[in-house]
Amino acid sequence: MITPRAIQTIKDFVYSQIEQYKAPSLFHLDFANEKGQLLADNLKANKDIVLMGTMLMDCMLGEAMKNEKPLEHIEMSAKKTEELLLKIPELNKSERKNIVACVSQHHGAEKFYSLEAEICCNADCYRFASIKGALGGMITGRKMEMSDLVALYSKKADEKWNTLTIEICKVELEPQYQILKQMFKQYS
Repeated sequence: MITPRAIQTIKDFVYSQIEQYKAPSLFHLDFANEKGQLLADNLKANKDIVLMGTMLMDCMLGEAMKNEKPLEHIEMSAKKTEELLLKIPELNKSERKNIVACVSQHHGAEKFYSLEAEICCNADCYRFASIKGALGGMITGRKMEMSDLVALYSKKADEKWNTLTIEICKVELEPQYQILKQMFKQYS
């Protein structure tokens, strides 16, 4: 069973990683959590599983970036999630497996393990394919040359738009994505 203590344990770890590595931005973490909770409520999914998934999906991103292996952050985050969850005795095997799937599949999957995993993936897309996510991330995230930042966010917006699978997310994000693409194009 996911208890408030279990959630706090995970939150403490994730926030310590962000403090240490400065990635992902706290803004992006909180925004994905917020969107995940709204989607879970709307789609009648397990909100606690989604919260744990959105908190942990990029828990090793900072370390992966420090080691110049950002593409390995999914595997690293899934492995760390398994380790962390085994130390929380009140979680059952099914909950642990579902949370790890949320982390493993947050960049998409041919077939999602669960509704919660699909929600985590779609919540992650808001970080780059929505106006709030893009602007908030650009302001609070990594410090880069503006042209590099625009190129990164344009690429990530495309990647996340193509990863969306939940129809209500596509409907909400399509006009925002189009505005972002036009804005990024005008910058170049």
